[in-house]
Amino acid sequence: MGEKEEGGGQPPHGSLSWSIDNSFGSLEKLIAKMNAEGAVVQGSGWVWLALDKDFKRLVVETTSNQDPLVTKGPNLVPLIGIDVWEHAYYLQYKNVRPDYLKNIWKVINWKYASDLYEMECP
Repeated sequence: MGEKEEGGGQPPHGSLSWSIDNSFGSLEKLIAKMNAEGAVVQGSGWVWLALDKDFKRLVVETTSNQDPLVTKGPNLVPLIGIDVWEHAYYLQYKNVRPDYLKNIWKVINWKYASDLYEMECP
């Protein structure tokens, strides 16, 4: 099966899509928020789309270096994690992190994120 059949780059559907619209206004606004926050991480790190299990809502968080999302709170479930360490994109994008962030969405596996969301928020 190709990446499209596995969910790569295909927009989310169902309850995750509804929650994204409810939390951020639209998928495009979520992507813009994650791109903006990922672009300004100093040095190495991550930008995350997470489910806050305490409040049953989606949040965007960043972490530095190799720090996992759990360092931001034990009730955050990572749905999408984007590595913004230079090693993740340098060979293809040199030091232009915003171009990498713009293009990473073509391969994000929303099916996997949706499955995680459904397990945590039935």
